[in-house]
Amino acid sequence: MTGHPHGQEHRAGGGTGRLADDFFLMAHEESTGKPRLAERIAGLGLAGALLGELALAERIELRDGTVAVLDSSPREDALSGRVLEFLKQEQHPTRTWLAFFGQSAHVEVGRRLIDDGLLVREARKRPWQGGRWLPTSVDVAVRPTALLCTQLIRGQDLEPRDLVLIGLLRATGLDQPVLWEVRQSRPAALRRAAQLLGSLRASLVELITQTEAAVGSAIAAHRL
Repeated sequence: MTGHPHGQEHRAGGGTGRLADDFFLMAHEESTGKPRLAERIAGLGLAGALLGELALAERIELRDGTVAVLDSSPREDALSGRVLEFLKQEQHPTRTWLAFFGQSAHVEVGRRLIDDGLLVREARKRPWQGGRWLPTSVDVAVRPTALLCTQLIRGQDLEPRDLVLIGLLRATGLDQPVLWEVRQSRPAALRRAAQLLGSLRASLVELITQTEAAVGSAIAAHRL
């Protein structure tokens, strides 16, 4: 993380096991690494996912547009720990935190995936071009999407982590390219998932709502 102000634990058989890592992989085409979202929108989604990792672990609570630290004990994951350190040191509205973390979340989460051996960074072909984040395996890159779509199509129970991921996909518009198969084959599953979002803890609903509002503001500002 750069400047001021500025997981969920691994799950057997479920994507990468980290909310922001799964969102990152979903936000890029599996074979080419091409982004599916504008950089600023992706950054806000990833920032929301990083806060979501801490909220799901009940390390932080989001309420009334603010973030409160509930448990500041060290995290095993270095990135999650750095996010928590920023939240401990200063107080800002949730939207400010989303904007701040969103500036570097793409690089930070990408590096975490590189450290886990799931991505490599493509070298720049020209000085003014940014290198792409390429998956080391298409199978690994597509796994979070395949898992979530399978759960929805089969009508399987969705954990809070799954619902938060769906909420962040909806908040950023990433649900359109990622969940197209579900939309075509079982649209009722998406309606059910949308209803279930309201059953999440208030802190998690707040996270999704604040991320959606931040994305909306970013899109509106771009259009001005």
